Amino acid sequence: MDRENYKGITKYLLLILILTFLINFVSSAVYDSYQEKAEIISEDEIHETIEIFINADKSENSINFFLVPRISNLQIYMDNKKLESCDAKEKVGETEVLCSFEKSFIGKHFFKIEFDSDYPLIKLNQERLMFRSGYEPVVETERFIFVLQLPLGYIIPEEPDKDETFFINPQADNIYSDGQRIILKWEEKQLDEKFEISVISEQITKPFNLNLILIIALIIGILFYVLYIKKIKKKKQGTAIKRKKGKSKTEILEGHLIESEKIIVDELKKAEKNQLWQKQLQIKTGFSKAKLSRTIRNLESRNVIKKIPFGNTNTIKLRIK
Repeated sequence: MDRENYKGITKYLLLILILTFLINFVSSAVYDSYQEKAEIISEDEIHETIEIFINADKSENSINFFLVPRISNLQIYMDNKKLESCDAKEKVGETEVLCSFEKSFIGKHFFKIEFDSDYPLIKLNQERLMFRSGYEPVVETERFIFVLQLPLGYIIPEEPDKDETFFINPQADNIYSDGQRIILKWEEKQLDEKFEISVISEQITKPFNLNLILIIALIIGILFYVLYIKKIKKKKQGTAIKRKKGKSKTEILEGHLIESEKIIVDELKKAEKNQLWQKQLQIKTGFSKAKLSRTIRNLESRNVIKKIPFGNTNTIKLRIK
């Protein structure tokens, strides 16, 4: 896949994926909990499970929501009872689902949605596979969890000249294994802004060779841990991170920042001494306090910026040059 085609596909995905997994309830509903699990079965198949605890404070007799395109084997449950009164219609870039009820409902209810799709998977080359997705809350979401399970025989690759966020963006809160597959998990206590992820995985062996997968996964886990410890020590000692010849760390990082992170970096670049008060950043970007704090935390964890406490506020300074 050439660079221009790849850029075209990713721009298209960003426009389409904001509709991915939107549950479009009336404004009276609140999601006490929203959990989404994507299991990548193969390079062209994903099994999705969405579980939602909904609290509606007024009577409703229908539910309308949007899923990714090209879905199959759709099953919807309400309070562990399968719904038969749901119609799915394929539209441009999405699937619209409408469920109607003979009796209206109110209060707390549990919804579970399951389906299969080949979207949104992008095969980058013979070994590498990219998964991109997003969720935009249309109602208040108290607890948000996204879990991604890689296919059998796939790992997160490592390259000495690429930052770890090149392959996982944003950083996962937890990465673990069930003994066969690698699993990534993101969690937000309260989500009020669009959530986007991008994960690149690499096939290291054929799926049936489980013993080899476990051995390689163990070796990679040990190496990752050792490299991580070395990285922490280098930060404490003030050691500069080595860069690939002819390519700065800025070029590597900026190519893989999400939109909100790029906006903050651009504002700091334009500022005097590459620094601004956190309140100034909020005014210039137009971000909410929650979104700005979350984005600053992600950039700071990757050593892109430095947050300097000053009284009851912070100065945000750009580290990379």
